[in-house]
Amino acid sequence: MATQPAPQSLDPAALIEGAPDDEFALIELRLDWPPTLEVYPRHKQLWLRCFVITQDPLGWIPDRGDAWTAVTVDDEVLEVDLYLTLDAVRSALEETEGDLAAAVGRYAGTVMAAALEREEELLDGDYPRRAARGETPRLLSDLEGDHGSFGTPALQAKRDWSPVGLGALTDLVQHAFGAVDLDRSNVSLDPVEPVDEDCPACKGQVFGYPSSLEQAKETLCAPHQTAARIVNTERIAVARASNFAGWRAIDKAVMRVNKLPEPGFNPLPPRVVGETPARNEPCPCGSGKKYKRCHGA
Repeated sequence: MATQPAPQSLDPAALIEGAPDDEFALIELRLDWPPTLEVYPRHKQLWLRCFVITQDPLGWIPDRGDAWTAVTVDDEVLEVDLYLTLDAVRSALEETEGDLAAAVGRYAGTVMAAALEREEELLDGDYPRRAARGETPRLLSDLEGDHGSFGTPALQAKRDWSPVGLGALTDLVQHAFGAVDLDRSNVSLDPVEPVDEDCPACKGQVFGYPSSLEQAKETLCAPHQTAARIVNTERIAVARASNFAGWRAIDKAVMRVNKLPEPGFNPLPPRVVGETPARNEPCPCGSGKKYKRCHGA
């Protein structure tokens, strides 16, 4: 992807100013809060990651807004990922007279305050599904509230603009559709006989999923190619079964960010509680069938 080079200092404001045009790209901003701020979750560490994204890969969904969150619970960490569109950041910059830290901090402070207050709810694992269905408020629902205790964070850019990957797409889909159970852990393929000295799997290499495994498949020996296909098939089957509409949304978004022909379906998020589709309306999963002949059957 052709992106504009960043200044050597990776100044966040300069990166925002020089954002690439006509690309799906993102940057991650590190937020450092005032040292006097006491943030002590009751159960796990709270990590907030903040991303600015040039365009919304799920733009076919109406009334998407311009800021989203995703929640991940892993070991001792409660991670909340905040995604802001470039347009949202630029609009906030106008309101803060060009103060990028204040512009981003308005969103980040809202999310931090909500995550601390609702930590136990986020840890129970069902928050993404319930939020997508409107059964519980979003972490950004109190955006106009007063979160001054967080002050204005210092900002650092962790890297230059980079392509939107599967992790970000999965996060964005989680916000809209609820969690999709896609196992993205590293893949280590079992030894086979005979050993092929040119096969990276035979040498014990571990592959990131899915990109590294996909890139390596042509260099794998035949038995390991088969094993890699099995791993991929099994993981996709679990993901599809966990959230059919969400998986179809990931599929469409992947095609969109890579500028490949997109599937014709347009999966839509679940209706909020109490808004069941009429029987003759299109099914929200994007199948193209009427609701009564699909998920309403």
